[in-house]
Amino acid sequence: MGCLFVSGCVSQMLTKAIVQAPNRRDVPWLLRPENASVLAHNDQLYRHSWRLPVGPPDAELAVAVIEPGNYRLAHSIKTGERINGRAPVWPQSDWQLPADPLPGLDAPKGTLLILHGYHDCKENMIHWALYLAQHGYRSVLVDLRGHGRSTGDWIGYGAFEVDDLRKVIDDLAARKLISGPIGVVGLSYGASVGLQLAGQDERVGAAVAIEPFSNSRTAVVEFARGVVPQYVGGWTQADFDHAEDQAARRGRFSWEATDILGAVQRTHAPILYAVAAGDRWISPENSKRLADQTHSPHALLTVNFDNPGGIEQHVLLSWILDPIAPAVARWLDGVLLHPGPDLPERMQTYLDTAQ
Repeated sequence: MGCLFVSGCVSQMLTKAIVQAPNRRDVPWLLRPENASVLAHNDQLYRHSWRLPVGPPDAELAVAVIEPGNYRLAHSIKTGERINGRAPVWPQSDWQLPADPLPGLDAPKGTLLILHGYHDCKENMIHWALYLAQHGYRSVLVDLRGHGRSTGDWIGYGAFEVDDLRKVIDDLAARKLISGPIGVVGLSYGASVGLQLAGQDERVGAAVAIEPFSNSRTAVVEFARGVVPQYVGGWTQADFDHAEDQAARRGRFSWEATDILGAVQRTHAPILYAVAAGDRWISPENSKRLADQTHSPHALLTVNFDNPGGIEQHVLLSWILDPIAPAVARWLDGVLLHPGPDLPERMQTYLDTAQ
């Protein structure tokens, strides 16, 4: 009886955590009334923003565009006052409007979908969007279903999101907002969704996957054990399996429809994988596994750094720009804008200074 009781409680908690839309469980930080001025400040960056109906299942996505320009971006990690032996840390981005034009650039070099991580929102990828906009790209930020200012009751780890993003690309084309080749830059959950998109939509010319997971079901377990070990230490694999099965039934999707390894085997798009060597939430082995199965030209960028303030490196790698962002920009310039038969030989040269 005790075992059944624990398994039942665990299953209910896990099922909700796995599949319910994060913004239905908790109001995103930026959408809380006390942060209205911060949100308004971010919104000033967007040349275009709108809501796009998608589905099934029905949802509306919040989409926003940052055009190329020199925004004089300053990005850093701030450290607060140390209290009880710990100091709070957070990323800080500052920019100037209006942006200065980029010399010699008449149109965006390419169009990039910028995809955030789990339980996050597009505004927390603004530093990436601005950095790439300063390098001549049109940055398209998307709140994935159930995140940020998008709607939707359930998330699908790619089972729904790939079709959502294909509709975003269709809509960008209808609005005449696609310039040059299309690329995807994703973080964690968004990276894995982006890889699935690249495997199903030939319009994607290149993908940058920062800290992706290689299997959605195993990622749920790995993430839980890494993020909240104090709560799941006694949970068994059977508990996780049961909760994941329940989650798929409640969300009405199939885990098999989130085949990330199959996607990287199918795609012709070059892929850059970027990982932190000390990531304890989504192991770098995920990217190595994906790279081993990738048939298109690809590279693996591993970042080794000290961990200031004791920040988990899965979080830190999403916060920083240097040293990874310059390599990503060089890689996109060389790979997305200049494909060719010599691409595998050229690819590593864009990354050498960031290793």
